[in-house]
Amino acid sequence: MAREKGTGVSAASAQAVESAGVEGLIGRLRDEGVSQGRSEAEAIVASAKQQAADLVAEAKREAEAILAKAAQEGSKLKTAGEDAVRLAMRDTILSLEGDLLKGFVDRLRRLVKGVLADPAFLQRVILAVAGRAAPTGERAELLLPAELVSLEDLQSKPEEATPGTLMHFVLSLGGGMLREGMGFGVAEDGQAGIRVRLVDEDVQIDLTESAVSELLLRHMLPRFRALLRGAVVVKSGTAP
Repeated sequence: MAREKGTGVSAASAQAVESAGVEGLIGRLRDEGVSQGRSEAEAIVASAKQQAADLVAEAKREAEAILAKAAQEGSKLKTAGEDAVRLAMRDTILSLEGDLLKGFVDRLRRLVKGVLADPAFLQRVILAVAGRAAPTGERAELLLPAELVSLEDLQSKPEEATPGTLMHFVLSLGGGMLREGMGFGVAEDGQAGIRVRLVDEDVQIDLTESAVSELLLRHMLPRFRALLRGAVVVKSGTAP
């Protein structure tokens, strides 16, 4: 009976030891699993943080590149816009300048034509030309505009000339001027003014609207253009 009792105690002790060993193994495995899980979790978190940091850095680089490109493109657009505005301003100024110059030329030509179509002015010119030509004894011919006189009237109808007209003036001088070597003719091109033809030298001097206008424009046009561009300042009370 005592032997059987002793055997029972030993078996129980063995079972207790075995149970403790299993629990210890389980505990160790649990601790190791927790530790390994924690390490893996920390590694995953670290990797995720690194990936996130890499993504943020890449996104930042891309954003900076986009901003830099946008700034570059913006600078190009700004430069192109400024160039376009300058070009448009230049074209507008040139166009306006051209219109003003054309208006100036047209107005000057009209003024010259108006003056040279004035019979009173032409009478003074004829007298001045005759006064210079007579002392030299050189034969000359004055060509007058057909709008004011006609060759037929000069040749055949002196009595019908209206007093105060250029025709009447010419006919009243005709005899004396012919003796001094001066004759009269008619220019059919429609230009105002007169022409002086030196017969012996076969030279013609034009005092017509086109010739006088060109002479005046050659002197005045550069100054007018400079005035438009601000290169000439006309002070009040100062002659140009």
